[in-house]
Amino acid sequence: MRINYRELKERIRLKDLLTRIGWKSIEGCGEQLRGPCPLPGCRSRTSDERADADRAFSVHMGKDVYQCFRCRSTDSVLDFWRTYRATNLYDAAIELYQILETSNQTPALHQPPNSQHSPSHPAKLADS
Repeated sequence: MRINYRELKERIRLKDLLTRIGWKSIEGCGEQLRGPCPLPGCRSRTSDERADADRAFSVHMGKDVYQCFRCRSTDSVLDFWRTYRATNLYDAAIELYQILETSNQTPALHQPPNSQHSPSHPAKLADS
């Protein structure tokens, strides 16, 4: 199956994925938020500092980009999901299409075939 990565990145919002995984910012101004890094293996998750004081993970909600100043991970919404799920880019894209499908935002024409599992709960992933 061919995937239009550009279209997918335009349709999926980083803030919706962060909400889906339960990430909470501890500070922010406007569209720029900071908090603990949710990525597997990041030192900020096991830091000796208090968890509520950890602000290594920075997100710009308007641009759908992130950066962690501890694990040095940085990129777009699609790469965030690939890293978070510890999978390859293609499989991450398929999962994101499934998330869009469960939120009824993807036309049937662009939906990928159903995979072996579906997300545990639908996310609200519409453009605001």
